[in-house]
Amino acid sequence: MSQVAKIAVEAAPYAVDKPFSYLVGDTAAKVGSRVLVPFGRGNRTSEGVVLSITDEATEGQLKTIRSVLDEEPLLGEKEIRLALWMHQRYFCTVYEAVRTILPAAVWYQHKELWQRCGDGLPDAGDEPLLERLSGDAVALDALIADFGPGVTDGLHRLEKQGLARRDVQSQRKISDRQQTMAALRVNGEEAMEQARRKGKSGQKMADAIAFLSRNGATLVHDLCYFAGVSRQTVNSLVKHELVTLWQEETYRIRPHGSGGEAAPIVLNDEQQQVYDHVLSQTGKAGVTLLQGVTGSGKTLVYIRLAQTLLAQGKSVMILVPEIALTPQMMDRFSAYFGDEVALLHSALPMTERYDQWKRIRRGEAHIVLGTRSAVFAPLSHIGLIVLDEEQESSYESENAPSYHARDVAKFRCAQEGARLLLGSATPTVETAWLARHGEYRWEQLRRRYNDQRLPRVIIADMRQELKRGNVGCISEELRRELAENLSRGEQSILFLNRRGASREVVCPGCGYVPQCPRCSVYLTYHSANGRMMCHYCGYSEPAEAICPHCGS
Repeated sequence: MSQVAKIAVEAAPYAVDKPFSYLVGDTAAKVGSRVLVPFGRGNRTSEGVVLSITDEATEGQLKTIRSVLDEEPLLGEKEIRLALWMHQRYFCTVYEAVRTILPAAVWYQHKELWQRCGDGLPDAGDEPLLERLSGDAVALDALIADFGPGVTDGLHRLEKQGLARRDVQSQRKISDRQQTMAALRVNGEEAMEQARRKGKSGQKMADAIAFLSRNGATLVHDLCYFAGVSRQTVNSLVKHELVTLWQEETYRIRPHGSGGEAAPIVLNDEQQQVYDHVLSQTGKAGVTLLQGVTGSGKTLVYIRLAQTLLAQGKSVMILVPEIALTPQMMDRFSAYFGDEVALLHSALPMTERYDQWKRIRRGEAHIVLGTRSAVFAPLSHIGLIVLDEEQESSYESENAPSYHARDVAKFRCAQEGARLLLGSATPTVETAWLARHGEYRWEQLRRRYNDQRLPRVIIADMRQELKRGNVGCISEELRRELAENLSRGEQSILFLNRRGASREVVCPGCGYVPQCPRCSVYLTYHSANGRMMCHYCGYSEPAEAICPHCGS
């Protein structure tokens, strides 16, 4: 019986994506760790993720794992199940799903190097390749550029004959930051006595010892700066066994919260009712829609729920649609929860995102606040996931795999037995339908916090404006409101729903939109050439000023 690992290989395209079997051999491979394996006919080195390890009798010859990249597995059983689910749902390989789940900082850059290692004679035709390998080690990419893709077969033959050696250089994008700490190794008085015996040179040593006696373990940088000593003095203390040095990991995280004082939360009757209902639903997997008018105080409900769940030993995830919303949310949450909050979004430096990820994974932060990608944060014991403004399209990734944060959050809640809370004043059509038909629980906040009035909204029908003779792009109602603002010396802001020209030409009289005669899809208007084009077959025609349907 041999240990056989099922591995998702990076080099495998979607058409053949499946767990490939490899012998574990003498490596320390574990489930969830990343490994380097030979893949394909040329045994080119590829990265992979171990999905499972079993003891089984092997039939045929299996390749063996070359090396293990992670000292400890980065993926647990739940993350592996999530990757397999994403593979089935989002038309991606398992490895692509794993790359999406893990932060970019943990990934390696690999370079495969080849060099001559024997004095034998190669097969006919391999002499130029062996000659190329006779000097310094050559990268595989350079060999492919010189000899073409078929060079891998020649390298494989030379390796079998013992004439060429393959090495792989792996370098991680971001490494852990280490800082050197110093502390007294003996009693302070004893150390001071030994320093005095050194005469004049011992004064600096005594200054460093006095500082360490007062402050305990200290960064070597701070010790040199505040005690006014050099690194040479510190090294002398270490040499005389008076001070010990060691490396300690440190985080590269900037403060994000304003540090303001947390005001007491007082919920009104409607908010208290929603809080009680949602709290009673936590602990059971499912989805709740919290539909509240703008300014109804949904964030206060989130904070109160987070306070209660943290007291119960559970974690909370808060997702917002845009990075621009994270500073104000971070201010509010950090005021109540301090260092319990970890911030994750793509605008953070890669080093900070990595360190925040480590904090979450180690259980040092129990509240995650972030944008779409934060849904993959390695939180454990999740009690609640909140998607604020769930109707926003930014929750759906534009890059492969094109996951939707709402769907991933639902899967994670099902795994953890947690509650998904969708907050919105204008929920998506599918969310509203599911809530109305009982698939989701439905909670509502109908009035604004402190009973503030909603702004007045006017909807102008431009078709009616045309019938009344207004052929401009501004309705009469809007023109009148703008004129009144100007007369009062006030300012106005106009928002447009897009930049540039409209994509479609529409008849204002009958609503006719030109279609492609071959594809039956609406033609797209191009203002640069004044033509309407079909983006499926390439058909185009000039944009006419007269409607062919009604003649207006």
